Amino acid sequence: MINKVFLKKIASDLKSFQKERGFIINKSREVLQASKEAIFAFHRDDLKKATASIARAESVLKELSKNYDKGNRLRFEGSYKAAVEEYVEAKLFGQMMAGKKIDAIKFGNIGPEEYIGGLADVTGELVRQAVLQSTKGNYKNIRVYRDFTEETVGFMMNLYMTGHSRQKFDEVKRNLKRLEGILYDISIRQLDKK
Repeated sequence: MINKVFLKKIASDLKSFQKERGFIINKSREVLQASKEAIFAFHRDDLKKATASIARAESVLKELSKNYDKGNRLRFEGSYKAAVEEYVEAKLFGQMMAGKKIDAIKFGNIGPEEYIGGLADVTGELVRQAVLQSTKGNYKNIRVYRDFTEETVGFMMNLYMTGHSRQKFDEVKRNLKRLEGILYDISIRQLDKK
């Protein structure tokens, strides 16, 4: 009834796809880990470690793109998309910590969902940075973090987002409230000193 050669080809293609997918998942974990290490290093002002971690992530992303992005295959792999989102977060957070204007990343083919996710996650890192800075009595950048987060909320508010992107938008709004709370606490403390 069914062409056996046809069935054999389907089985062979599925086996190849699953093998490639396993490799992509493992390599994506490497990108994710290197990006997380970069973010952690930026928090500690360890630019050498952050730069090395980002370079490692980019090396793996290049390898994946070269070997597996025929027909836009990687765009549909969840683990790859999560890794790229984390990479975007690391790069944008690095731009922010260097006092640079947040701009497009001149590397690879990054989609809008990964940019939105990475941009949203940067606001969470800014909350962490605000807490670190305020405990040291260094308040000068906290307003910059709040302004950046408010600008991000304003940008995302005009987008039609569902699912994962919508959850990210909700996180950004919560991060804005947290940063406003930190600024409020600082202003109260400064009033108490007078």
